[in-house]
Amino acid sequence: MSDPSSEARHVVVLGAGPAGLATAHELSRLGAQVTVLERNAYVGGLCRTVDYKGYRFDLGGHRWFSKNEDLNRWFRRLMDGELVDVDRISRIFHDGTYYQYPIQIADVARKTPPLVMARAALSYAKATVQYDLLDRDIRHIEDAFKAQFGGRLFEMFFRQYTEKVWGRPCHQLSADWVSQRSKGLSITGVLKDALKRGSTASSSLIEQFMYPRDGYMRIAERLAEDVSAAGNTVQLGASVTGIDYHGPNQFTVRYEDENKTPGEQAATDVVSTLPLGGLARMLTPGCDEAVHEAAAALTFRDLITVNLIIDRPQVSTDTWLYVQNRDIVFGRIHEPKNWSPALVPESNRTSLVLECFCFRDDALWQSDDDTIARRCIADLADHLGLIEPHEAVDWCVVRTPNAYPIYDLDYADRIATIRGYLDGFEGLEIAGRGGTFRYNNADHSIEMGLLLARSMLGYGGDHMAVNTETTYQETIDEADSQAQHRRAADAA
Repeated sequence: MSDPSSEARHVVVLGAGPAGLATAHELSRLGAQVTVLERNAYVGGLCRTVDYKGYRFDLGGHRWFSKNEDLNRWFRRLMDGELVDVDRISRIFHDGTYYQYPIQIADVARKTPPLVMARAALSYAKATVQYDLLDRDIRHIEDAFKAQFGGRLFEMFFRQYTEKVWGRPCHQLSADWVSQRSKGLSITGVLKDALKRGSTASSSLIEQFMYPRDGYMRIAERLAEDVSAAGNTVQLGASVTGIDYHGPNQFTVRYEDENKTPGEQAATDVVSTLPLGGLARMLTPGCDEAVHEAAAALTFRDLITVNLIIDRPQVSTDTWLYVQNRDIVFGRIHEPKNWSPALVPESNRTSLVLECFCFRDDALWQSDDDTIARRCIADLADHLGLIEPHEAVDWCVVRTPNAYPIYDLDYADRIATIRGYLDGFEGLEIAGRGGTFRYNNADHSIEMGLLLARSMLGYGGDHMAVNTETTYQETIDEADSQAQHRRAADAA
């Protein structure tokens, strides 16, 4: 380990998203010198809140929920006076019917023909024999979902949405995504939860979460405010162009500002939240062909977010609505007003945020904003029946590249190859969703950043263990075991 003295460090953090700013925030609190370089003109990364004519919306609805109560207390202190509690009401739209999500068997049975339910039960029994009794390998997402829910419910509730999000067939996607996002969730788990409701059981599906009153980006803004108040720097409009390694804990980070003027920052440590493949290709000394190929093969799904202003006080009570059908352009909807009334300027109007998953070479991405918005309006009216077309009176369209890391069948081997190369740069660390190529929620990325900062200064903890727990993320359970590391640093 390098010198743990905070006074001896100048850490350059690449990216002002949740992980980068959390790292900078904790390093600042513990006395280290920090410079954050962010290419955008705003902080937050994917946790951006856009303000369009007073209608504020996140790029997808981000909620704060962590099983780690120490982290929750830290979060409440950071956001003191700015939080609201939001009731979680989520549904799935499938072939003209709305179902509760997470799946509830009684709800599915009530809305599904008996013959379909019988087939679902038989397919689940078959899957139990195949995957549990006969120990069939879980090779890809399709296997993973079938093992949890059976083939029939997989087809009803998971295949179309999964393939819409990722743009690939389920059998071409790693089962790791299911393990990471819905581990522990199954028909058996759903039935157990139903039996526990109203009891003193220690685990249940979350029904409420915390949210910043003025949008999720306020978390990043608060972090950046504290970093600056500690005498450190958050430089916006700074695009990193290269990283030169001179030896252990000796780096030069090269960048261009918003005017394309080149600049440099010397650093003892570099924390990168940049896309992992891009980082590997901007380091000097450079990587070999195997690393270059692995880096180039890591791909992301891109996102188009459409915010529609609706001339109606409310469209639904949902926090999220997941849309299965392939022929509907968007995959998920949220209504910001349901999260916080402060996100809309007029009480007699509301807004809907629609997420359209795509690639940058898709026809959808290449379409103009009005074409995309009008397609969304038509699908909302014609397929979901949620609005009348004339009620959508205005819109804002935002394109976000590199939103979701794609877990194809070879991604883990590629990451191992890249990380083997990065291990040769003493003082270089990675964090965050893009930086680790891991599908983190924002709370995971923040926890990762806090742990990384403390580890760098000698307090212990493994930031790469975040979001690897073996229970379903959407249940309330015991606090994270790494809380002891936070207490040690808090006492420093």
